[in-house]
Amino acid sequence: MKIKIINLAVLMTLAAASGNSLASGGGNGGGTPDDNPSPQDLYVLQFGAEKQGNANAAEITETELEALKLLPPPVQPQVPSDTVNQLVNAWLATNSGISVQNIGYIGQSNQARIYAATEFTSVIDTAGIVLTTGNANFANSNTSSGATTVTDTGASYEVSKLSNQFTYDANSLRFDFTLDPAASGANAVTSKFVFASEEYPEWTGIFRDGFALIVDGVNYAQFDASNFAVLDNCTNIGVYPCADTIQNDNGFLTANSGATAVPFEFDGYTAVLTVNAFLNPALTQHSLEAVIADSNDRLWDSAVFLSGLSATTLTGTFQEQIPAPVPVPAPFALFASALAVWRLRRKS
Repeated sequence: MKIKIINLAVLMTLAAASGNSLASGGGNGGGTPDDNPSPQDLYVLQFGAEKQGNANAAEITETELEALKLLPPPVQPQVPSDTVNQLVNAWLATNSGISVQNIGYIGQSNQARIYAATEFTSVIDTAGIVLTTGNANFANSNTSSGATTVTDTGASYEVSKLSNQFTYDANSLRFDFTLDPAASGANAVTSKFVFASEEYPEWTGIFRDGFALIVDGVNYAQFDASNFAVLDNCTNIGVYPCADTIQNDNGFLTANSGATAVPFEFDGYTAVLTVNAFLNPALTQHSLEAVIADSNDRLWDSAVFLSGLSATTLTGTFQEQIPAPVPVPAPFALFASALAVWRLRRKS
């Protein structure tokens, strides 16, 4: 059983000092401090007494979310530009039709890497790159129930927007691009991806790690047409542990354990999914960012495997992806109509 604990001794000291009665602990003697706290008690001590009962309930205010846009990236080791260029090139498909400019990377040098087509064949059998919220050089076996590397690489506005939580340990690869002449008729880009997480299955719905792929300002990374790529569903949402190990997160993730375990640390992973992203036809130079982040704490790593990025042609338009305008409140609409009539009368 994995328990999210930074320092058990500190937690126990806090419990004793507060004289707090923890009702579900095995050693709770009425009004005395719990000397044998349950996993649930330890969670409450570390992360607060209140847990969300609804994955869509915001744990970050709109003001706090918008403030994340203004935060500069934290100071971190400079990753060589050649290394970052290699990541982009390894993600691109052969004859991708994409010419890349202005590459940017947020993350530690070991937070992302290239993987070979033969490395994870039971998960994804095409070569590409992996971005993580921890260490991309994870062991080739599932030896830990809660593999964690704290990178201190800051928050992601895009993932916080998905999870409704503060985010940490972000790993972002972004660049601008134009279409090659041979792909001039394309109206979109496409990529394969696999999302994997140590948060699965116990912490699904409480720590909502996520991944976003933003093209020309719109996030297109989704598990299906109704669900973005974020851990936000469990039948007993907001309760540790998520006991619904088969259907949590709408059944998108497969448990990685036992004799059938695949050779990486993550306790759950999706099938190979496809993200299709429309290009804004008003632009000649487009933008793309892939970003993954921990949500609600820095513990238990998540990862996204990316491969085969290329230009493509899709049915539909970019305009269909733009949110509809917010309806004008009725009182204001009536005022605007009255003002227009008044102006006409003034002219006459």
